This record gives sequence, C-alpha cells and structure tokens, in this order.
Amino acid sequence: MEEAYPNWLSKQMLSGVRRFNIDSFLVALEGWRRGLSLTFYSEHFEVTDLQLIGFEPTGKTFSLSSETKKHYFYRSRGDRVANDAVDIGSSKEKTKVYLKRAGVPTSEGFSFSKEKDLEDVIQSSIKIGFPLVVKPTFGSLGMGVITNIDSEDNLRDSLDYVFSEFEYTDFIIERHIIGEDVRVYVTGDKAVGATKRTPANVTGDGTHTIEELIELKNESRKLNPQTSTRLIKVDDDIRNFMSQQKLQLTDIPEEGTVIYLKGQSNISSGGDSVDVTEELSDDIKNTAINAVKAIPGLNQAGVDIIVNEKGTVIIEINATAGISLHTFPLYGEAQNIAEKIIDFYFPETKGIAAESSAIFFDYKAILELLRSRSVKALELTNAPVGKLFAKRYVISGKVQDVGFRRWLQKQAVARGLHGYTRNLRNGKVVVVVGDTDKANVNAFKDICYEGPVQAEVSDIQEYFWDKQIKIGFEIRSMNKAKKS
Repeated sequence: MEEAYPNWLSKQMLSGVRRFNIDSFLVALEGWRRGLSLTFYSEHFEVTDLQLIGFEPTGKTFSLSSETKKHYFYRSRGDRVANDAVDIGSSKEKTKVYLKRAGVPTSEGFSFSKEKDLEDVIQSSIKIGFPLVVKPTFGSLGMGVITNIDSEDNLRDSLDYVFSEFEYTDFIIERHIIGEDVRVYVTGDKAVGATKRTPANVTGDGTHTIEELIELKNESRKLNPQTSTRLIKVDDDIRNFMSQQKLQLTDIPEEGTVIYLKGQSNISSGGDSVDVTEELSDDIKNTAINAVKAIPGLNQAGVDIIVNEKGTVIIEINATAGISLHTFPLYGEAQNIAEKIIDFYFPETKGIAAESSAIFFDYKAILELLRSRSVKALELTNAPVGKLFAKRYVISGKVQDVGFRRWLQKQAVARGLHGYTRNLRNGKVVVVVGDTDKANVNAFKDICYEGPVQAEVSDIQEYFWDKQIKIGFEIRSMNKAKKS
C-alpha cells in the first residue's frame, strides 16, 4: 500500500498530527480556507460549554466566524449539537430508548451493572438468544466489547473477562447481529459518508507466518494518518480469537486466505476501513438519517449500523464521531466530511475552499504553543481566498552568507506573499512564493534580482509550483545530504 493523501491535503500538513487532533484540524482548515476567522483555545470551558469527550481538549477547541455569526467546535462537533444529545449518544442504553420510540430498528438487549446477580443476567441473556455481544454502556473505541458469544459457557467467560479487566460498572448485552459493519456520517438531513469496517485481518501469501503478516500489514497502516497510531497489536484478545479457530501465530496461511484476528470491527483495534459511500442504498441512508433525528438536538453524528439480507439495524450513535475514518480509508475514495460539516454551519461559504486548497497553516506549531499554556487564544491570519498562483525561483550568484534569505523574507512579507526560502548545497538560493494575485508573484522575480547590498545575482531560473504552501513566509534549513 502506497502513502496517499486526497488532493486537498498533504503529508506535510499532517506532520505530527495524530488521532482525534486530525478531526479538529480537518474542520478548522476547511473553514479557514473559506475565509472564516479561525481561533484556537487552550482553556475549553472559558469560551464554550460544549460537552467534552475524553481528556486533553487542547487544540481540539476552536471557533470559526464570519461577519454575521460565530460557531464553536470541539473536534468535529459544532455547537449546533445539544449537550443533552451528546449525553444520550454516550449512553447506549438511552440511545436504544430513543431509537425504539422513533421506530428506528435497533438490536434487542438489556442493561445491567456489576452488582446485578450473575444468574439473572445469564437467564435474561438466554431469553434473547445466542449469539450475543456484551459491551460497556458508556464505552468507546471498542474497549470491553466481546462479540459473537455463542454459548452459555462463553458468556460466563466473557463476563468474567470484562468484569476483571476493565473498570466499567455498567454493561449492555444484546443480540449479535451478523452482517456488514458500516459507519454512516450524517449532517442535517444528509448522509455524507459511509465506511465499511472489517475486523483486524491478514491475507496469507504462502510464505510468511501470521505474526510476520501482522508486522507487514502494520507497516502499511503506518502510511495512513488515520491508522498510523492504530496498529494491530498481538494481545490476549487476538490469541484467544485465534485459538478458537485452532490457529497459531507461527502458522503460514495459504496464498489468498484471509485470517481474521478479532471479532469486532473497530478501527482502533486494528480493523480495516473501506469507503462505500457511493454504494449505499437510499434505504440505508434514510435509516441513518432517521436515527440521528430520533435524538433531540442531534443533527451531526456518526451512525454505526449492521447491514444484512434482512435489513439495517442501528448499533450505536456517536455525536463526536471521528471524520478521519472517512477522509483516510484504507481502501476506496476519500470523503471530505469536513467540507460537508462547514456547509452545514456556514452554507453561504459553500464551494469557496475548493479554490483555496493549496494553502494551509502549521497545526503542529499551534498545538505546541497551546500546550505550553503561554496563550489562551490564538487567532490565525486569515487565509488568502481564491486560486493560489505560485512559483519557485532558483537564484544563482553570490547569494549565500550575505543575508539573502532574511532579505527575501522581508520582501515577501511586505508584499503579502506566502512560501519559504532555503540555501541549496550547490551555493544557490531557492525561494517559493504564492498568492492569489498572479502579478504579485511574477513581479517577485525582479525583486530577487535586486537582493541585499552584499549580494550579486547572476541568474534566476523560474518554475511553476503546484504543491501546497504554508501560510506566512519562513526561512528553512538546508536539506540534509542524501546518503550514497
């Protein structure tokens, strides 16, 4: 698998950005590119009462504003989602109540706490019928979830495991629905993205052991921003699941044989993601949309569904669902969910960012500054809105050790140009400049000929630049010499 990014993003933009910070960056970048004012905050509750999920909100709380309105965001969720809706979505038990009330199909099940008599739990489970799944009422990321429990003995073992290994106190047992696991992202009354998730797996090549195949697959997962920190880890879950299949890590599967390593499809536990947005039927889309509508105050969410020949069943609703799953699928087309989110909050800006997709800001540097607590709010320079025109100039002559790069930076900033300059190992200086004003970029070549007092420019070669450019103008270090 090759390293790939959709055309509105790049590896440089996401350097050092991981996990849920990616979601924040994608939404903030989309809005900023449309000319909206962007501010990041280090103190979440000093500016908004948006419900938090998890810890460390730094860099995940931001606002986007136009001349007429302002919206706050936490990760990918905006302030049009009510906190009560977040609370309901965080509770699988409450979610089921609202779904059933609205006539939206959901799996049969019941909730219980650790204190409940175990035999009562077992008997209630048997009445539902096997196979079953047990999961924490307020869990996330697939932690504490045991699927496809097919007997009373397995149920007892599963309960013993989740009670002893996890700190959760409240659980749900429900019918395990067999079918394709799909996450549908909904904004307003539209299903804007769909990703099929499959459990962690490897495909045999007739040469490598299962353990070696896991290592090889992890190397490919490292190339994807969404899975680079969500590798397949050989743990007790994998060993137990393989044992049930009478498999060992040292086995060498035949070529083309798919070996599943876990029963659950969660990407955080090593699952695969496949974009199926264009394949989704209207019936499935409408079921997902109706599920979101069933929760009061919810108009933006990820809906987990199981699809089989009998129909569609809602498993969970996540009001703070990650969008990088859809933006960086392991297989299939990338979906720009951030674009759809900004369309929902700022419909008057729809389509603007498409021409501004070559400009970006240094989110990693922003995170470092916010985490230092040296600032409480960081407002970014507004993005140049429109199609970016850029050129790369390679300057020859007496241009190093004469203050040329510092001089170039001063000239570029004075003219509102964005880009960078760097010394080359052959004694030349390169400068990349971009702007929405084509004439401003072209005129910079003549400026370069002037140079500082001690410089002597003998020649300037120019090239068109079609890569993304970071906002502002920086002096970069010389590239390291390549090893021979």
